[in-house]
Amino acid sequence: MKLTRDYHIHSKYSKNGHCHNEIEEIVKIAIQKGLKEIAISDHGIKHIMFGTNEQNLASARKEIDLLNKKYKDIKIKLGIEANLIGFDGKTDISEEVIRNCDVVQMGIHYGVFFGNLKDTFVFLVLNFLSKWFPVIRSRMVAKNTNAMIQAMQRYKIDIITHPGDKIPVDISKLAQEAAKHNTKLEINNSHSHLNVEEIKMASKHPVLFVIGSDAHNYENIGGFSRSLDRIVLSGLELDRVINLED
Repeated sequence: MKLTRDYHIHSKYSKNGHCHNEIEEIVKIAIQKGLKEIAISDHGIKHIMFGTNEQNLASARKEIDLLNKKYKDIKIKLGIEANLIGFDGKTDISEEVIRNCDVVQMGIHYGVFFGNLKDTFVFLVLNFLSKWFPVIRSRMVAKNTNAMIQAMQRYKIDIITHPGDKIPVDISKLAQEAAKHNTKLEINNSHSHLNVEEIKMASKHPVLFVIGSDAHNYENIGGFSRSLDRIVLSGLELDRVINLED
């Protein structure tokens, strides 16, 4: 098996030195690894520590347009890893994001202000406590899942990144809704989610999957071996993973 497309690659346009990768160097390495298509997908604009900004999005768009003319053996897209920022399904997918990005992904990250002080407390503290208290966990699974479902209803989201990471969600309900909106679920090669059991649960619904390297350095671009191991152990049909080929 080989990975043909990698839509989750970070670049120098992340803030605070989160990633230093130059886009042209990413392209060269992707070509060497046999990738046919990539997306540069930095953290969304509301991520306090590592998010890109709208000016950087415009700069990345111009750079990628030029590189697509220079490199004919690969398709280069601009993506983003947007953030869920509210229990009402609000995200940081702005008009500028929609205008510039070819691939819109959404994930859960701690480095965001979640709606208001109360919701930020619930998001950070109760999700943390849910690891040890079943009653809190049950409440937060429902609340988190509903927020992500509302996000898919409000926005055109192509991929949900590492679902189940950071906060607990109902993977089965999430997959059921994702299938309705043609939203893919990511099997992240750098994080442990989707894990084997989560893939099994999600695969009961007609949702499609995508492997994302989540590369923050050049070496991990196109990485997929850990994701593939989980896919094989779960018994998922390989043709349901959109960027895998024989």
